[in-house]
Amino acid sequence: MNLAILQNFIVTKQERYKVLEEILPPLSKFFSNSNFYINFNSEVNLEKVHSLYKKHVNNLTFYNNLTLDYGLIVQSMLNEIEEDYVFIIPEDFRLVNDSNYLVELFDEFVNYNCDFMLMHRIEEVKCYGTNPKYFSLYDTKDTLHLVKSSKYPGSCLSSVAIYKKTFLNEFLTLYNTSDKSERFPLATPNCYEWFSHERIYKLVGERNFAVPKRAVIEHYEPFDTKERI
Repeated sequence: MNLAILQNFIVTKQERYKVLEEILPPLSKFFSNSNFYINFNSEVNLEKVHSLYKKHVNNLTFYNNLTLDYGLIVQSMLNEIEEDYVFIIPEDFRLVNDSNYLVELFDEFVNYNCDFMLMHRIEEVKCYGTNPKYFSLYDTKDTLHLVKSSKYPGSCLSSVAIYKKTFLNEFLTLYNTSDKSERFPLATPNCYEWFSHERIYKLVGERNFAVPKRAVIEHYEPFDTKERI
């Protein structure tokens, strides 16, 4: 697949490191032919995390950029990604569908020239992929629901998503040169998501978005660690 895996995170608590130890092997095995671009945004547990990724990931580019700005880091990483599409997967999301579904889903996403596809809350919480209340907004295909950005039911451009790289880079240029709310620290994906909250169409205009019919990944928090620290 013409798809890079991108992560930018910290893991400073032992409970969260245990989650990463559990999640990474099946994820890296499933994406064994993909390039992983990983930034670890801390010096705490740096060697442990780096060693874990070197053990399990075949095609690894690993950074230790300590800049406390999520948007600047992700855009700097994009500059070194050759693939046309990027899958941003937080470190605490696990694979829940290891079938050929993702390959077919990604093919449809590309064929319909989509810029963005939400990849969480598909079959849980909001159930964007399965709840009939959203279906009137969609043009449903084999593996996904197509939706225009003006009708997209999500509240923001998510940090758990597949993006066309050119679209993500364009949006990050806007994000990184604009004033941000002080509600969330710049270093967090929460700040990135809050920037587009309830104003996606205003910021990006009419675009082709997509929502999977089935979940591929889901949030995994066995130790009830609420903060990503």
